[in-house]
Amino acid sequence: MDQPSPARPRARREKPMVRRQDLLAVTVACLARYGAKGTTGRAICREAGVSHSLLRHYFDNPDDLLLETYQQLCDAFVAELEQIPDAAPADPLDRLDAVFRLHFSDRWAGPDILGAWIAFWTLVRTREDFARVRDGFNARVQAVLVAILAAHRGPAPAAETAAIIGGVMDGLWLEFGLSRDADARNAGVALCNRAARRLLAD
Repeated sequence: MDQPSPARPRARREKPMVRRQDLLAVTVACLARYGAKGTTGRAICREAGVSHSLLRHYFDNPDDLLLETYQQLCDAFVAELEQIPDAAPADPLDRLDAVFRLHFSDRWAGPDILGAWIAFWTLVRTREDFARVRDGFNARVQAVLVAILAAHRGPAPAAETAAIIGGVMDGLWLEFGLSRDADARNAGVALCNRAARRLLAD
């Protein structure tokens, strides 16, 4: 005889901040599964196991939820990134290696999060508010790279080298993130390190 399914954890009453964070996490999962167009308020409610009225209690509309989710993801990544200059050894190459490993980690390059980023990029192309978040995110990432490179007297200004490294890093992140090869992301980290060594040595 089949055993009854256990009650869903979301059925209990949760604190507002916990519920809000739960809805943001569900939105990321929906974006990865359905894309930006398919991530509707109805889809989010279905996945979260909540009513549409509860969703509207925390967010005025699904667009607000998508925008806030995007902002939260950007803030969370930069918060981890900004810890690297203080946590890693002083050598710029060691710090850049830590940046690359974070960038290609399961947390930031796994299938679900990659799908969410791609969905957000489609919104960046058509929505000014999403584009502003993206511009701010890029500026903050570049600021961390410039800070890492500032102590190294290379042939080019730190800002130029940071821009090149950022472009290489993002391009390889997308290329290897979409690969089905289990070791692809490790290859991405290795290639980023190789490019950084050449840039700093020239």
